[in-house]
Amino acid sequence: MKTPSIARRFAGFACGLERVDSEVRTAANRAMLDTLGVILAGGAHPSARALAEATRGEGRAALATGGRADAEAAALVNGTAAHVWDFDDTSYTGIMHGSAVVLPAAMALAQELGSGADALRRAFIAGSEVAYALADLCTHEHYFRGWWSTVTLGLTGATAAAGCLLALDEDAMTSAIGLAAAASGGGKAVLGTDAKPLLVGETARRAVTFARAARAGLSGPEDAFEDERGFLKLLNQGAAVEAELETIGRRWRLCDPGLLFKTSPVCSAALAAIEQMNALMAELGASADEVAGVHSEVPQLVYESLVFPNPATPQEMQFSLPYALACAALHGRVRFEDLAPGAVSPEKAAIMARVSVKRAPDLSTDAMRRKYPESIRLTLTLKDGRSAAGFCGAARGMPERPLSDEELLEKFRAAGAYAGVSLHEVEIEDFDPVAVFEQAVGVKRD
Repeated sequence: MKTPSIARRFAGFACGLERVDSEVRTAANRAMLDTLGVILAGGAHPSARALAEATRGEGRAALATGGRADAEAAALVNGTAAHVWDFDDTSYTGIMHGSAVVLPAAMALAQELGSGADALRRAFIAGSEVAYALADLCTHEHYFRGWWSTVTLGLTGATAAAGCLLALDEDAMTSAIGLAAAASGGGKAVLGTDAKPLLVGETARRAVTFARAARAGLSGPEDAFEDERGFLKLLNQGAAVEAELETIGRRWRLCDPGLLFKTSPVCSAALAAIEQMNALMAELGASADEVAGVHSEVPQLVYESLVFPNPATPQEMQFSLPYALACAALHGRVRFEDLAPGAVSPEKAAIMARVSVKRAPDLSTDAMRRKYPESIRLTLTLKDGRSAAGFCGAARGMPERPLSDEELLEKFRAAGAYAGVSLHEVEIEDFDPVAVFEQAVGVKRD
């Protein structure tokens, strides 16, 4: 008997998903709530507003920027908004921002179809688990080869989520997933540019289109992953840990290993650095104007992610370790207002000039990559000669140091407040993203 293709195995899982236990349900609610908050904050970002203006249309799906559009346009705009601040969750299963792709696609279709909260949650869980299982199949080497896993892996997951809402049968879902696998691509050259959030939105939009095409009867390549001209050969040098396919639906990656929920709107690789800088400043009782030098030792992932020592644009600021450390010294974190044109003040520039960054081989071993992928060893020296050093393996918000429900709600409310929306009545239990979103952006379902 022939082994089912990877696309069909993913399709069988997504189509067969019915009930999940309370732990998975809660994990999904937390991820959807956090993502919806950053979508709302992203709706106030100039880039998301410019994109919405350029893609005006009509439809039933609400936009974070206000108004409505069809599901494809809404997935594009809201997906861009979800990632424009780089404040959305991260999965270290594939080093990717899965929720920012899956939720906008699923939510746009749910609004168009009038789907309820349970159907949306099921689609989100199915899409997330498919994306993260594909990530484990490919391993972290996919990311380190230069592929931007958020879009290369997220497209398959978001397509599965869209297919769930469209009630595709297994054959149609297999075609939709095959289309996504054959169309996948995207390199990390996008870091530090508007292309990064835009491609998240574009990936969500394509997922809706592929699911619609499959429902209309268009076929996709069932062996799009395994084919000699397919995903694994072209995007992963043929490597695949096929045993990971056996775990889908048994190991729920939304819970194990879980997600990182960010505490500052920057690349996750900077979060441990911000936390450690705060700790050393407190230990020494120092103020920002006393900083004489900051020596950073980082693992490979941090070194490859934070690539702008002297950022010139808001997008580059989100991928700059010296900038994150300067903001930490001055404010304790990176704020929304620190990511604006001209936000590199003379005070920040002075601190940035005193930061050195070195890739540390002992922090880049396979064992350390698995345990502490975005760690930092930091030494802070003050002008009076005093110094302190410390190591942060996992920042607050990482799966092993999770934010509490109340902390997550606090972040959610703050994101809404930035967009001028009060979200104080929202709770995580039985969270309904569509109802909250439509109320927040001032539109009502017909």
